[in-house]
Amino acid sequence: MAVLSLSILGFFLAILEYFLRRWIVGTGGREIYDTNGKAIYILGNIILVLAWLLYLFKAIDFTDEEAVKRSLLIFLAIIYVFQSFVEWKYIKSSKAFIVPLLVLLIGLIYCYIFVV
Repeated sequence: MAVLSLSILGFFLAILEYFLRRWIVGTGGREIYDTNGKAIYILGNIILVLAWLLYLFKAIDFTDEEAVKRSLLIFLAIIYVFQSFVEWKYIKSSKAFIVPLLVLLIGLIYCYIFVV
């Protein structure tokens, strides 16, 4: 049941982020890839994913489903906070940094209700 809930969560968060970004930022807003923060954003995401995978394979017992779910939730929170920080830092005149924080909030509420 948890795997299905997490699959739905991934799809739900992608759709939610798309519509929130269109609603808050609009269609003509700048993206992080149009700024000097592109390299930092890509490198930061790669480092965060590799660190999470290393943690996942070295420190987590895969038979403990709760530990895997907790690590996934913490990873999602860190990724969305990092995305929000980079957008706040490099896209000064936009409110684009609000979108990842809203998606994170809604995603954590979803996980609290359906997954945990």
